[in-house]
Amino acid sequence: MNNQFLTNLHETRSAKTSLIDATLNRAADETRDITEIELANIQALKMEIEKLDERIEQITDLEVRKAKAAELAASVDGHETETRSAAPARVTREEPTYHERSNFDFLADAIAAEFGGSYDAKERIARYQNEVRIEKRDSSTSNFAGLVVPQYLVDQFAPLRRAGRPVADISTMRPLPAAGMTVNIGRLTTGVTSYVQTSENSAPTESSPDDTLLTVNVRTIASMWDLSKQAVLRGTGIEDQLLGDAIRSYHTLLDGQIINGAGTSGSHLGILNTTGINATTYTDASPTWAEFFPKLVAAISNISSNFYGGATHIVAHPSIVGCWLRALDSTNRPMFNSTAGNPFNAPGTFDQPGYFSGLQILGLPVIQDANVPTNLGTGTDESAVIVGDFRESYLWEDNGSSPLYVRFEQPDGNIAIRTVVFGFSAYTAGKYPTAFSAITGTGLIAANWA
Repeated sequence: MNNQFLTNLHETRSAKTSLIDATLNRAADETRDITEIELANIQALKMEIEKLDERIEQITDLEVRKAKAAELAASVDGHETETRSAAPARVTREEPTYHERSNFDFLADAIAAEFGGSYDAKERIARYQNEVRIEKRDSSTSNFAGLVVPQYLVDQFAPLRRAGRPVADISTMRPLPAAGMTVNIGRLTTGVTSYVQTSENSAPTESSPDDTLLTVNVRTIASMWDLSKQAVLRGTGIEDQLLGDAIRSYHTLLDGQIINGAGTSGSHLGILNTTGINATTYTDASPTWAEFFPKLVAAISNISSNFYGGATHIVAHPSIVGCWLRALDSTNRPMFNSTAGNPFNAPGTFDQPGYFSGLQILGLPVIQDANVPTNLGTGTDESAVIVGDFRESYLWEDNGSSPLYVRFEQPDGNIAIRTVVFGFSAYTAGKYPTAFSAITGTGLIAANWA
């Protein structure tokens, strides 16, 4: 993985670790214990290292996902050939019941077990469900009247041909509790106040800290369709294709909810509609990069001023990112340059333009997400740019990042099979709303950019 941002994180972590080692070595060389100031510095550095470790883990996971998607695309296009070694093999991990090279089809077995009474199919389905429970260590799968979709089907279809879930994947992910329809977070809203002692031997002034419960609702996203038994039993791969599209649809809708969900009628409350986030308005009938850039800096600065932290990502619709990439300076040179050319004094750089590109602005990775709305404003033609510390974007899902279940039914009176795909999740950006900034306004109408 060649990600300059990830490399910088590792280098920063190494530098902070070296500072801790240098402090300890100096105390050892001087045959003394570390001082209170040195101890405080070490503790502060350890906290910074822990935060860096979280970011490294998240970015590494994102890079691994991108690599898997590229590897899958290459194999589908025929650009990758399988090679086998003649050396003796040693089994280190047993394949699950259903996988890419399995002789058994998950959906065919599920339908045969449900409607055909096949003992072998029922045994394989039961064995796979037990494998999932052992692997996930999550009792919720055993307490639910549905089938967990094999991960290889999710991996095979989820990254393709839909907007996907870029923002969901950079959020902090947590397993959804096994029961209940809410997730509760305690927020300290009134802290302890420090006062100056007025005189010696006087009593300290008392403060009254208080907390507020943040309740996050568990939401359900689902799809349902009927398919004739002829198509299922005599077609080739039809049910796989439909299930794959349902999975893509599920993740795309979830990602869109995280960005712009209204929090009503069963939807998540998304970042753009969370009360208390920083707001920056960019009003411009003929927007340019030079005029937009100060607004972007203001959005980043608002996070530092109000959250006392730093942004980790910039999120924008691909049409807006395209406006940035085509920006030219006064001598018609591109403002954004490829990292391969070692650009000097460029406001932004990229590895390769594309949906999963490595574009960076002010050292922050830019996430292109087609789920960012483009119908905002009075003219329903404005987009938004979100800047935030996405470590404070919290997503709870069943079974990690693949919370999908599938259930088969037989509609009364129809020679058909009804498939239902659904999953549960909870989301909030409300723990620290000021960790996010939204730039909106007429300056974010992509068609108006020079």
